[in-house]
Amino acid sequence: MAKKVTLKTIAADLKLSVGTVSRVLNGKAKEFRISDKTVKSVMNYAKDNNYSPNMVAKGLRASRTFSIGLMIPDIANPFFSMMAKHIEKAASAANYSILLVDAEENVEKEKQQVRNMLNRQVDAIIAAPVGISFDHFKEITKIKIPIIFVDRYFNNSSIPYVTSDNFNGGYIATKHLIENGHQRIALLKGDETIEPVKERRRGYQKAIEEAGIFADESLIVGVEFGVENGFKYTKELLQLKNRPTAIFAMSNLIGLGVLQAVKEEGLTIPNDISLIIFDDQPYVSYLNPPITTVKQNSEIIGEYAVEYILNRIEDESYETDSKIIPIKLIERNSVCTIR
Repeated sequence: MAKKVTLKTIAADLKLSVGTVSRVLNGKAKEFRISDKTVKSVMNYAKDNNYSPNMVAKGLRASRTFSIGLMIPDIANPFFSMMAKHIEKAASAANYSILLVDAEENVEKEKQQVRNMLNRQVDAIIAAPVGISFDHFKEITKIKIPIIFVDRYFNNSSIPYVTSDNFNGGYIATKHLIENGHQRIALLKGDETIEPVKERRRGYQKAIEEAGIFADESLIVGVEFGVENGFKYTKELLQLKNRPTAIFAMSNLIGLGVLQAVKEEGLTIPNDISLIIFDDQPYVSYLNPPITTVKQNSEIIGEYAVEYILNRIEDESYETDSKIIPIKLIERNSVCTIR
């Protein structure tokens, strides 16, 4: 049986002190002026012998659990599932584990989940908040636990966030429809207490205004990021005497509801109605027709959030600006041109 590799065995085999080995493995070589040759020797030994640190012992020494709480609004939403995957990957690379909790789009559930994470003594929290209240998040900052918001955020909060360029996403999607001749463009939105929803609507309205198109408020409908929301309001829009020629769905789940309603009405995309969905998921390119989408970069959002958290854990004075991640329009075959 192969011997268990520890700091002591590495130090003994390389004829170094345990302290030197520890500093190298904890990324503090430059701070302690350890030579590049020694660093290379230690890192190669650790890699060749599959060394993994004893995180329990390390946590006890540092008063840490090496865990990060991650709270998302709805684990069934593919966007948040993918973001959670990227966050876990980035955290794992730094030897941190993720405690994943689901707020189920409910503020009271969210408050309970915050308490649950704190009771588990997580070292930090990454959260996509669900409501308009953030007092329970302010309590986290008071007890000096690092926190960052992802995707959703509060403009009037000092808690940093990383999110997509929601305004530009709403703008370029609507502009694309206008450039293809559409003037009656429905906006199927989520809960407007959420900042990304406000920004996507603002982008939509800016494109309408620039084109000099009549802003028909009756075409702006919807109350939540759900399939049922998309289905119900698409049904209503399709019953209008002067129905829209295109729909901009604010999320992938709303978009699924749109697709269901259009099919049930015996209509086709894009022949009867064009569609753009905010958020690109793998399945949309396999639909018939493939759907034009606004692509968010959940990988960069997740990586930035973890990077901030790890820096704050190491240095509680570390500060960062909130970050807005660029989006991209992915053109497929769900938009027809009206001449």
